[in-house]
Amino acid sequence: MAEELFLTFAMQETLTRVSSIAAQGIRLAWGLKGELRKLNESLTMIQAVLQDAARRPVTDEPVKLLLEKLQDVAYNADDVLDDFAYEILRKDQKKGKVRDCFSLHNPVAFHLSMGQKVKEINGSLDEIQRLASLCGLRLTAPQHADGAPEISLDRETESSLERSEVVVGRDADVFKILNLLTGSIGQQVLPVVPIVGMAGLGKTSIAKKICQLAREKKHFDVTLWVCASNDFNKRRILGEMLQKIDEHTGGLSNLDAILEKLQQQLENKTFLLVLDDVWNEDHGMWDDLKDLLLKINKKNGNAVVVTTRSKQIAGMMETSPGSQHEPGKLSDDQCWSIIKHKVSRGGGATIASDLESIGKDIAKKCGGLPLLAKVLGGTLHGKQAQEWQSILNN
Repeated sequence: MAEELFLTFAMQETLTRVSSIAAQGIRLAWGLKGELRKLNESLTMIQAVLQDAARRPVTDEPVKLLLEKLQDVAYNADDVLDDFAYEILRKDQKKGKVRDCFSLHNPVAFHLSMGQKVKEINGSLDEIQRLASLCGLRLTAPQHADGAPEISLDRETESSLERSEVVVGRDADVFKILNLLTGSIGQQVLPVVPIVGMAGLGKTSIAKKICQLAREKKHFDVTLWVCASNDFNKRRILGEMLQKIDEHTGGLSNLDAILEKLQQQLENKTFLLVLDDVWNEDHGMWDDLKDLLLKINKKNGNAVVVTTRSKQIAGMMETSPGSQHEPGKLSDDQCWSIIKHKVSRGGGATIASDLESIGKDIAKKCGGLPLLAKVLGGTLHGKQAQEWQSILNN
């Protein structure tokens, strides 16, 4: 039962990550709306399949086969998501090395390649649904009131690192930020430490690692994560904080009621709040939210971590000059470590010496960006030496 639950939980995590492919693709209108919506609808079905599979003994061979097939789809989908993430980075960077060091993407080729990959994932999910039906597993998806499958189109991030996710070369960044947070407690009522830098540097991964260590070392009683993105709405942010504490609390639309519930839940407790991917430049909106955060409780020891691409936003939100942190780029060896991990699907397979030599040269083209290393690692997986050389020469 333990192994079965582990497999099911791991797939749930991966499918949640895959669903953001649909959200990002639809948002950016990449011409794949039909396939992406179908992907998201299939995922809601598979979620139900996994819940039912968890009730079956792990010795049930058809269920084991289903979970193995789903693991293969998860790996492929993970690579596709990295490609989408890189395309977002590429669009954001109008100038500089980021665009020059990896020029495999042109709009037409990207649409064709992604369209084919998403179709293949959809086909694999259809086969898994067919197998699930033969196994007698339930295929009822969550529904809206109007009967349509629930599809989320907003970008979301969450505080836990994916099981397949590796954070390389960021220990110094994580410990520096933790020291800034813990060193400010007692000196400031609500210290705010922004992590600022260009897309692809791994700001969100650093924030996740901070959450992980904060929980392990019990620096705070409660750790909360909200993806702010473009919707910097104080009621939404406080509402998501409340739902993280009490998942049964929902439907509150009144700001005072949400605040009162938070005050009850967090009375005499310290909290760390991460606001991921902040784009709001309105000082008044930040001041309003900060005032509300200060009203949650009067206990010293609360803190906020912010991730943003904007130095202006970081300067606006930091509580004292110099408290923001900008991660540096990775070394070539660190980029190769990420590529190798992706190529070997978690480090289990040995990489031939001729491929390793080419791979280390490819790592030098990453410009120190972990996201680009992940994309290249996914691209190189399963390829022969000639194809590795072709990517190196591109």
